[in-house]
Amino acid sequence: MTLSSQICRLCLRPGLSLFLELPNSAGNISRMLMKHEIGMIATVDLRVFECLRCGFVQLIENLGATFYDDYLMTTSHSKQMQDFQRTQATGFVAHYGLRGRRVVDVGCGDGTYMMSLAEAGAIAVGIEPSRRFRELALSRGLRVFPGYAQVESPIPDGPYDGFVTRQVLEHVPNPHDFLQGIRTSLTGDAAGLVEVPSLEQALEHHRFYDFFPDHLNYFSQRTLRVALEMNGFIVDDLERGMNGEYNVASVRVAMGADQSRLQEHTNRIVADLRKFLANEQQAGRRVAVWGSGGKGVSAMSISQATTVAYVIDTDPHKHDRYTPVTHFRIVSPETLRSDPVDTVLVTALAYRQEILHQLLGPLGFQGKVAVLGPQIETIKP
Repeated sequence: MTLSSQICRLCLRPGLSLFLELPNSAGNISRMLMKHEIGMIATVDLRVFECLRCGFVQLIENLGATFYDDYLMTTSHSKQMQDFQRTQATGFVAHYGLRGRRVVDVGCGDGTYMMSLAEAGAIAVGIEPSRRFRELALSRGLRVFPGYAQVESPIPDGPYDGFVTRQVLEHVPNPHDFLQGIRTSLTGDAAGLVEVPSLEQALEHHRFYDFFPDHLNYFSQRTLRVALEMNGFIVDDLERGMNGEYNVASVRVAMGADQSRLQEHTNRIVADLRKFLANEQQAGRRVAVWGSGGKGVSAMSISQATTVAYVIDTDPHKHDRYTPVTHFRIVSPETLRSDPVDTVLVTALAYRQEILHQLLGPLGFQGKVAVLGPQIETIKP
């Protein structure tokens, strides 16, 4: 079965194909029944789908909005799990220098992991939608907010220096909204730990029983990396934990290019370039530009350069042609011998060392050499 119009939760494009069908599945695997409640949990025909485009494995049915209000499914009674969490939390806090810094546990459950974070030296805060879980955590003296991490409602009392979210991302109907909600609640240098059940483990061991209605999303290491990178995180490490049961990602906030002052820097660099060319002209020095590639063409055009004698380029296909907008003639490097200039401004920045070697070596250029950059750098006066 292919659902050609159904949108994938990860790549947000249509096209899902039936991956696994499990009739007679328990409709709720987390609620254990009192004797008088027997028969209250109906069975469902569970259908798991795979995206034909990105390979993400998922359910298309969403849980109700109130499903987790009274959710209670804790693993804190297991000594093996306690030891695993303590070791993991200690390593995470130490690796990212989070001692004495604020770390939020998103979907903190009963607060067991928060206690491990605190033991490791972090200032642990939690957020949890389940009332029953919150009550357990609060009874331990922990600070826990109610609710979910969402873009429209960032985690209270942020920003935080770090976060963990363990065994949560597989449950959320909108992974992007969830991850972006976390991202907007963090400082610019924050680090995080994300843990989900391993799809690889289920596939390697043919474990059909790893698929159930509570888990909407089934992450492989690849699709977990994609989800995190799509939502503003750099993945430092991605490993299989707990004997291969979990995919665990260590991440940092991906700081985007700082655009806040780009226009300001652009205006200054253009002004410096104009001043450089004007000063050379006033001093009676002829200027050639080395580089007719995109950088050189853009720099000359945007600065409205008019006083360049010619443009040098080693590409013979460009010789005796003219640059766009500024209309400078493009010549070979040998032109420096037949039609000397006093100054060469290098704009082909990727080839800076090669050009400097030619100028100062085989061409024996004796004049001034400068290189375009945040400031115009004079290499040879």
